[in-house]
Amino acid sequence: MSTRQRANANYLAMLYAECRLRFVRWAFARFYREFAWSYDGVAWLVSRGLWQRWTLAALPYLDGRVLELGCGTGFVQHALASTYAGQVVGIDASPQMLALTQRRLWRTRLHSQLLRTIAQALPFRSGQFDSVLATFPSEYILDSATLCEVQRVLTSTGRLVIVDGAQFMVDDVYVRVVDLAYRLTWQRPVRNIPDDTASAYCSWLKKAGFPTAHVYCETVGPSQVLVVVGQKSSPGDGGVVANRIQ
Repeated sequence: MSTRQRANANYLAMLYAECRLRFVRWAFARFYREFAWSYDGVAWLVSRGLWQRWTLAALPYLDGRVLELGCGTGFVQHALASTYAGQVVGIDASPQMLALTQRRLWRTRLHSQLLRTIAQALPFRSGQFDSVLATFPSEYILDSATLCEVQRVLTSTGRLVIVDGAQFMVDDVYVRVVDLAYRLTWQRPVRNIPDDTASAYCSWLKKAGFPTAHVYCETVGPSQVLVVVGQKSSPGDGGVVANRIQ
């Protein structure tokens, strides 16, 4: 293959990747808005019915006043409103998701403050929250503006808690098909999470201004969920990987 042919092949590969990325972003935007009504069903399908339990794996790591970024259809908001009455706020950029969350809360006469906004521009005063939570967030969590805003609204000893991955501890046809679907949409795979994942998370959080970072592996049924915790200020050391059974 000539130099020119290699250059053309590289260009086509980059063009394909860019088009695929744009399509995935467009599809997820529709999924979170016009097709938000299907979210719980799809989530149940791709998690073997464990999605709700996956998202709730973060609860033991929360404390005090809690802000949830991207509250989605409200499973976590419902659980938080039951535990931290009057201290819970949920935000989402999708009005459809917020409506689903509100409906879930109304059914059991629970209440939390819900706002339509984005994580990169939080309408809260500095130091207002003890914990900020994001469960399976999209790429907004990597935005430096998001991390700056999280730092700002947290107290001096506040923590950022992220549920950002799960893997099945069984390997069958179902798991392989689901894993392929995750990979095709550039999501974290649900098989064989790399061994250096914990150290990568800790390094990222420390660079983002959280000097103490921990990655916990929560066992939820036949799966493990990664819970990442970044602490603004803590006497403990960072980079610890721990295991819990739920």
